[in-house]
Amino acid sequence: MSYYYEKLTGKVAKHLARFPYYATDKILNLMQFQDSNQQFLISDKHLYDYFEEQKHQLSTDEKLSILFSLFKGRIDVYAKSYIDENGKINYFPSYNYGWKKLPVGKRTCQPLTKQVLLAHLRGEISIGIFPMSLSDTCSFLAIDFDKNNWREEVSILRDTAEQHGFEGHIEISRSGNGAHLWFFFEEEIACQQARNVGKRLLELAMQESKDIRFSSFDRMFPNQDILPKGGFGNLIALPLQGEAFKKGRTVFVDKHFQPFSEQWTYLQQVQKIDQKKILDFLGQEFSDTVDDTVLDCSLSNVIQVEKRAISSKTNYLLRK
Repeated sequence: MSYYYEKLTGKVAKHLARFPYYATDKILNLMQFQDSNQQFLISDKHLYDYFEEQKHQLSTDEKLSILFSLFKGRIDVYAKSYIDENGKINYFPSYNYGWKKLPVGKRTCQPLTKQVLLAHLRGEISIGIFPMSLSDTCSFLAIDFDKNNWREEVSILRDTAEQHGFEGHIEISRSGNGAHLWFFFEEEIACQQARNVGKRLLELAMQESKDIRFSSFDRMFPNQDILPKGGFGNLIALPLQGEAFKKGRTVFVDKHFQPFSEQWTYLQQVQKIDQKKILDFLGQEFSDTVDDTVLDCSLSNVIQVEKRAISSKTNYLLRK
C-alpha cells in the first residue's frame, strides 16, 4: 500500500484502490487522509500535481530523532518500571546500582540513550521521562484523563484548544482506560507558563460546555512549576511502548479514537507551538460583555437559578 503527502499541507493520504472512469481512458484513485479518515477520488493527473509519494519507510535513527524531538525531557535520567504483586506498574529513577546506600547528593543515574529507547519501542522495557529541566522549563505539556468520561472530556478539550490555535494530540494510556492530550512547544518554556496554558484551556472548555465538570481530569505534566529540591519532578510514561502498542495502547489516535495506521508519519507531521502564540493566548482576558437578561430565581437557604437560563460561561464562573 502506498502513501502520499499533500504538497500544500503535508497531510498524508493512503492509496486504497484504482478504478477506470466509465467511458473514458482515465483512472481514478481512491484515497484516504490519515488524520481525518476522509476518503476522496482523484485522477492520476491531479494526484501527481498535488501529492508526492512517500519514497521510503523511516529508518530507526529517523524514528529515534522524532522521539527525542517531541518527547524532550531530561536525558541524564529516565524512569525505569516494574510490575508489583498487584499487577500495577510502578516507576523509579534510573539510579545506578547501590543507590539506596548513598545519600541523595551522591546518587548517580543511568542516562536516556538510544539503546534504552529502542528497548522501550520493542517492548523489552517500559520507561518514563521527566519533563522538567534543571532550569524549571519544559518542551511539552501533557494533560491526563483517566476516569469514566475521559473520551468525551479529552475530545472537548482538544476541540477547545484547536479553536484557540493549539494543536493537541491524543494518546491512549497504557491501561486503555484513559488518555493523554499532548502539546509540543517549538522551544523550552517555563513550566509555570506551560501549566498556565493547560489551566486556561480547561477553564475555557468548562465555560463552553455547561454540563461537563472535567471529573476525569487527573493532572498535568509537568506537575509542578518549580523542580523540587533534590528531586526530578513527576514523570510521564513514554508513548509507543512495544507490548502495549500491539494492544492499541500508548498510541496516538484520531478524533474517533482510532489509532493512526502510520504512527511515525503522524508524529513527523506534528506542528509545534511557538512562543508568540503562547504569550498571546495567556495575555487574553475574559470577555467583559454584559448580559442584560432577567433571570427568575428562587430564594430559600440558597439562591436557585435554572441552569438552562444561563450561558455556559456564566455557569462556569458561578461554579468557580
